[in-house]
Amino acid sequence: MDEGQSRSRWAGDAVAVAGYLAGAIVLCGRLLAHPGQRLPYTPGDRILAEYYLAWAARCVRHLENPFLLDRLNAPVGVNGMANTTMFGLGLPLAPVTMLVGPGITFDLLVVLTLTATAAAWFWLLSRHVVDNRVAAWVGGLVAAFAPSVANHATFHPNLTAQFLVPVIVWRVVKLRDAPVRGGLILAALVVWQVFINEETLFITALAIGVFGLLWLVQRPREVRALSVLAGLGVTLLATAVVLAFPLWWQFSGTGAYRGGEKQMTAFHTDLLGFTSFSRNSVAVRFSEFQPEPGFSAEQHGYFGWPLVIAVAAVVAWRWREPLVRSLAGTGALFAVLSLGNELTLYQREIGVPGPYALLRHLPLFDTLLPTRLGEAATWAVAPLVAIGLDRLPAPAGMRLLKAGLVAAVLVPAAPVPIKVFDRPPVPAFIASGEWRSFVGPQESVLIVPLATFEHWTAMSWATATGTELRMSHGYFLGPAGGVQGRHATVGAPARPTDRLINAATGTHQVTAVTDLDREQARLDLAYWRTSIVLAPDGPAAAAERGTLDALLGPGRLTGGLWLWDVRNP
Repeated sequence: MDEGQSRSRWAGDAVAVAGYLAGAIVLCGRLLAHPGQRLPYTPGDRILAEYYLAWAARCVRHLENPFLLDRLNAPVGVNGMANTTMFGLGLPLAPVTMLVGPGITFDLLVVLTLTATAAAWFWLLSRHVVDNRVAAWVGGLVAAFAPSVANHATFHPNLTAQFLVPVIVWRVVKLRDAPVRGGLILAALVVWQVFINEETLFITALAIGVFGLLWLVQRPREVRALSVLAGLGVTLLATAVVLAFPLWWQFSGTGAYRGGEKQMTAFHTDLLGFTSFSRNSVAVRFSEFQPEPGFSAEQHGYFGWPLVIAVAAVVAWRWREPLVRSLAGTGALFAVLSLGNELTLYQREIGVPGPYALLRHLPLFDTLLPTRLGEAATWAVAPLVAIGLDRLPAPAGMRLLKAGLVAAVLVPAAPVPIKVFDRPPVPAFIASGEWRSFVGPQESVLIVPLATFEHWTAMSWATATGTELRMSHGYFLGPAGGVQGRHATVGAPARPTDRLINAATGTHQVTAVTDLDREQARLDLAYWRTSIVLAPDGPAAAAERGTLDALLGPGRLTGGLWLWDVRNP
């Protein structure tokens, strides 16, 4: 390629990336209009991600151990490797977080990761899969703006950050030519992906394994199995050296657990999930199956029937091509596995076990959300779309018709801009730092309602302090009952006082309190090393405040919230 062609290619790449960036900005436009000041509806996991970004910045600022989050679940702490702390994104962006805050960092991160994911797939497709760069661009668009990626823009930047997936795929292929050097490069990518999201890496490894086996059956001489295995050995050795301590900490350190939280591992795709449209899509009102309103991030698949029909047509048309057969087989397998343990139709179990039931008790599979296996289906669909467009003849007079066909297939499933609301202000008692005069170095704060996905106020306040505020509870994954090695559960181990508070939260009624409850509350507060108890003002938390008054005596309103000083009971 001469200098002029090279310059033209790079100019085309820049235009392609600019298009992806524009798409990400449109998707996140309502957030970006007021950076850091707006939240998506049902913002629980976004608040958690902001906390992790703030925690990463704190670790850089104070040179602390990032793997033990000692500001949650006092006095024990939380296992950072066993939670979605996304250090691979948060640590590099720590200077940005320190400068503008975790809310703005989150917004920037989502835009950048969506753009990078699309650009990485465009690079792979345009350089190594198809000749038509427009077809490659459309493939990158599908890979980054399909529901399995774009739906996570509201909550999970660690899952919009799939830009390493196509690079890892290509570096595995390159092991044929340079096992040692290629193995070391692949190891660096694997380590980075571990600190972004381990689940995506696990699914990537499974997908590469399935695709590789299908390719091996068809083109055994091209695989060069011995070279690839040698390169994978180098990768395994190098990653084992680097990740030995982090992985030991994850599975044996403070707060380690075995097996996923039961509610989360039940997420799966409905039988109508792939031909339907996502709740966040343009054409959701025309969908044959509309999931319940609310949390939509786990709506993997949901390509819509036009795209499913188009991909099926490409597979049938180009079935003679080994690449098409391998992609189709891989995508179909992971789509079927994403149906979960029990098959459902319109979200109702039909009495037929899903194929994932055969895997759910295996290590690593027991912590996986089955629906997320749909990510691998998207990784197959994107190149199939590119291949179909690349092979489709388009005489000069038919190009407009071809563009219309692409739009008709893709636009209905396209994501719409994220719906938002204004972020509630942080109470002056927290924002001003007044809380510091009540809390000693090893003491904690109990905030009600207790932190959950639905009740995210406590995590939001803690994030506003730069994670300086130590909480007795929090929203995180830890071992059930606080017993090391048990299956995961959300939040701190429930103590008797927690049950009283949660009863008030759940029923919106003041919980009846006895003298025995008051004595138990003193013991629980002593265990948590609690100095103050806080609750928001307003009618929403009236039941919790009434329960706390009965337990601890009357609270007082200060700095926009209610406070109970329990340092000298």
